Amino acid sequence: MADAGDESREREPRSWVVRRWAAPLALSVSVAASIGAVHLLVDGPAATAALPGGQRMPRFVIEVGEIGSSPQEGGPKPWFQVRAAGAGGGARAVDSVPAPRSAGPAQSLIAGPGGLFVFSSFREKTCTTRFHRFRLTGGGRVKDLGPLTRDTVPARVAGPAMSPDGERLAYATAPCAKAARPQATVTVLDLGSGRRRTWSAAAPSFVGEIVWARDSRTLGYTLGDVRPESDPRPFQKRRVGNVAVHALDTGGRGADLRSGRVLFRQSDDSAAVTTAVMNPDGRTGYGAMKKARPASFVVFSFAAGRPMKVTQTIKLEPGVGTAIGFTTHDGPRYACLGGIDSFGRTDDRGFMEALGSDRGCAVAYAT
Repeated sequence: MADAGDESREREPRSWVVRRWAAPLALSVSVAASIGAVHLLVDGPAATAALPGGQRMPRFVIEVGEIGSSPQEGGPKPWFQVRAAGAGGGARAVDSVPAPRSAGPAQSLIAGPGGLFVFSSFREKTCTTRFHRFRLTGGGRVKDLGPLTRDTVPARVAGPAMSPDGERLAYATAPCAKAARPQATVTVLDLGSGRRRTWSAAAPSFVGEIVWARDSRTLGYTLGDVRPESDPRPFQKRRVGNVAVHALDTGGRGADLRSGRVLFRQSDDSAAVTTAVMNPDGRTGYGAMKKARPASFVVFSFAAGRPMKVTQTIKLEPGVGTAIGFTTHDGPRYACLGGIDSFGRTDDRGFMEALGSDRGCAVAYAT
């Protein structure tokens, strides 16, 4: 854990970028983790361009599923593929891995410590998820591809996050039954022993922004409620509230997600929280929310036991979409960080019961 002298430094993201574009339909606001959050090194010598703040430009972009095209014209659809990041935004195909017949489509992909990449594949017919791992050579070719563990997960999986020491993987799960009520559930898998431990919260609830602190023991996440008084009809948005960021001691007792120490809690329902992420110190964090009146986007920081601090308010204009990317410069987080609900069921208008396959983390980078 960081000492008290580090707290002010980590309470706010170091920088953030606002981008706007014309939007002919409804205004949309999204928040994404920066490329710096998923940087890791591949083996072999490499000369890479530098970004402001000491970050390096990615050498390779890894994409799961059918993003882009197969390097071989007319070849099979790739399970995942590797592209060399070129100057001016171009990308040259380097390697492509076709999906095995026994495996489902590739889904969540994250970079891990020590040059490791981890992704999940899901089989709809059996409702099982399997984790896989691989590394890259200095030239961007895939090597050491195989199952991360022997067992599969009997559920959908989203929002994976690997501990900085590379020993544990945390992820959210959800049942495949379409009629199942949403219930926040997080599992921590010990990669050495294969043991799993699960925490959950009473339904209806959701969980997201799963990330480890640098101590590889404290797990941060958002936890929110789906309002029971909101519209229960199928395919209708339901109101969400009570969004909070928790810091859980995974070495402690109990199995309740709400037992994690509260770092931030939504004060009321006047604004929709779109992201809220714990910092590596396990005590502070940053986030963003959208307000309807006046129409604005609010960037904030938080710390345990202190009121939320607004760091920037951005006025939203009709017909203009806005996206904000955060850069903390605190090193890789090895996490999906796909929003306050790992399965992408929430937005600034509420919660949608329908659950599809997670594609929130379909791209990772290597420097």
